[in-house]
Amino acid sequence: MKQFTVVLAFLLCAVVGQAQVQYLKDKPAYIEKQADSLTQIYSKKLGLTPKQDLLFKTNIGDYLVLREEVEKKYKGTEKLNELYKVSKKESGSMSEVLTEQQFELYEKIKSSIQPIARL
Repeated sequence: MKQFTVVLAFLLCAVVGQAQVQYLKDKPAYIEKQADSLTQIYSKKLGLTPKQDLLFKTNIGDYLVLREEVEKKYKGTEKLNELYKVSKKESGSMSEVLTEQQFELYEKIKSSIQPIARL
């Protein structure tokens, strides 16, 4: 019984740990490169810790993939609306990685670093 409890606890920890950082799928090299570049820019401006840097890059990469999918799938106003939704979700994810002060600055500078497309 004790072994069962230990195994169950280990499995739960593994599942919870995996849920902390969600990876969408393998990202193409150009997305990884773009995520690296954006993370470097934000890291300098926000003063990210090494752990934040890794989580930030992962989030950026995931949302670059989503943004690319929206760009391919939608046109016109619908595309802008979907890109806006992706941007809002990205900001929500970043709020879990950044401190309150970092997040406030992130929100201020995001539109100049990652503008949403225009018609």
